Parts: sequence; structure tokens; C-alpha cells
Amino acid sequence: MAVQTETAAAGRNWYACTPEEAAAAAGVDPAVGLSAAQAADLLAKNGPNSLPEEKPRPGWRRFLGEYRSYMQIILVAAAVVSLLIKEWSTAVLLILLTVLNAVVGMRQEGKAESAMNALKSMMKATARVRRDGTEAQIPAEELVVGDVVLISAGDQVPADGRIVEASALQIDESALTGESVPAAKDAETLSSDQLGPGEQTNMAFMNTPVTHGSATVIVTATGAGTELGKISGMLAATA
Repeated sequence: MAVQTETAAAGRNWYACTPEEAAAAAGVDPAVGLSAAQAADLLAKNGPNSLPEEKPRPGWRRFLGEYRSYMQIILVAAAVVSLLIKEWSTAVLLILLTVLNAVVGMRQEGKAESAMNALKSMMKATARVRRDGTEAQIPAEELVVGDVVLISAGDQVPADGRIVEASALQIDESALTGESVPAAKDAETLSSDQLGPGEQTNMAFMNTPVTHGSATVIVTATGAGTELGKISGMLAATA
């Protein structure tokens, strides 16, 4: 059975497929899951299930960014005034003070980034999958399109996917839709009309917490191809 590639999966309205059609399109039997060989091949072909890392800002941009604060602006303005009235020593002192503030601010920002990166490395997400007919716990980064994922209350959805079985499932999608109430989810097939993420009641989306119930999900998008990945890409493009 052929496995759905990431590119082919991206153009499909999975919510309009029946669970059987979704399984056939993904090339997987939900009761068995992918084989280890299939998963490894897809992972090598499509890359890990992770969002693109934000490029670090150059040092000179970080340094100039420190001059956006009101205190720095006031000090620079005072230094300019001192130069205009020929108070050379005061002007030099004020300029040195702004440089010192900028360096201290950069050091604090660097420490915060290091702490955040260390925290991220400690909190590597995992996913429960069906592979070769057995349940396994794997790093969420190793998920591929076609993987059969098992989610339940307390889990974070590890990738976008079509729900093929559900029991009293509710997912908090506030980060995607702004809705404060968890969304009720099921496996019912929806119409083929263009539906937004908030209307796709048979889909589960990456990094949304499961608040109630359980479900079996066929992964339909990973990493940058997920709804969260698309939002992240748009934000990066406008930064």
C-alpha cells in the first residue's frame, strides 16, 4: 500500500474524506499503522515534524534594538543636547552610559534565550503511535504523514490529523481559533466546502491540548505544513 507524501497530502481536504477514504489516501491501516521502514523512509524524505527555527538576529541588530527603550532615547537626546552646548565630558559620559545599558541588555537577553532553549530541550514532546501493529511511544519530531496517533485527555496533539475514531473528544483550539470553549470533535465526514480550522470538527491540530476524551488520528500534515506551521511562517515573513 503506497504511503501519502507530504506534498500530496497538503492539497487535500481531509475533513471531506470518510475515515476509510482518509486511511486509503494516507496508505495506512488504522489498526496496524505504518511499518518502521515506511516511517523511516518518509522521515528521511519529508524531514522532522518540527516548526522552522527562527533565525537568530545579528549582533548589531540586537545592539541597536536596545536603543528602543525610553531610557536609552532620553540618554541619547541628553547626549545630543550636551554636544550642542559643548559640554563634551557630559556628552561622552552619557554616550558611554547608553553603550553600557545596551551591552547589559544584550547579555540579559542572551541569558533568557539560553534558558528558554535549555527548557525546550528538556521538554521534548512525545507521541503514542501504532506502528507494525503495536503501540509505541516515539519523539513527536519523528511523526510522518500516515502515522496513526492515539490521543487522550492531557495530551498535546503532536501533528495535524484526520480523526477516524473518537470518544467524547474535546480539544482546546483557542490558540488557533480564539474560541475560549474547548471544541467537541468526532469522526463524522464534513462537506467539501472550504472550511476554516474552527469548522473542521473531525480534524485535530498540532500543539492543541486534549481536554476530554480520546481518539485515533491519522496524521495528515507535519511541521511547517500544519496549521500552526503556516501561522508561524506568516509571522516570520512579516517580522
